[in-house]
Amino acid sequence: MLRRNRFMLSSSILAVLLCVSFATPGFADNPKRIGQQLSSFKATASQMKNEADLLKSYTPSKRLSWQTHTSQLVVLRDQVNQLGKDLALLEANKPAATENQAMAIDHARPHLETIAENLTLAIQLVDEDRRNVHSTEYVEAVNSVYSHADDLHRKVDTILDYEASKVRLDKLELPDVSNFQGS
Repeated sequence: MLRRNRFMLSSSILAVLLCVSFATPGFADNPKRIGQQLSSFKATASQMKNEADLLKSYTPSKRLSWQTHTSQLVVLRDQVNQLGKDLALLEANKPAATENQAMAIDHARPHLETIAENLTLAIQLVDEDRRNVHSTEYVEAVNSVYSHADDLHRKVDTILDYEASKVRLDKLELPDVSNFQGS
């Protein structure tokens, strides 16, 4: 029974990411609100990256128990599920996004799916045999989770930083330099 529940929970990661969103676009009727939602998404992605880094730090050690690994996997699973829900909502509202916001939304999906797949694999490996936390396959899955979590955060962060800089630049009232005569 416990094994079946664990399998169902790990399978839910992919289900959340691959489900079709029926979210109403009313929440994000303008780019400013989408920007706020993307900032929240970025913050959660940053937390997930830090949690994945912590799990990655567990892999070289033979002294940590499988329960320690499992509790960290559960934290990551919950974050991936939340990011999947947030991303589905962002995708549903993408028509109202700026070009850069749409780019951030588009670049998030592949990384989040890969994270979910590798996290599901890691959970299944521990579920099959708790000694698998020391296996090469488990270590590779955990390393991939971290790598893609880092890439996800870095890309979304960079695109949002660029968007914010562009907005600040557009607000500047710069004179047309072609109108100035050299002396």
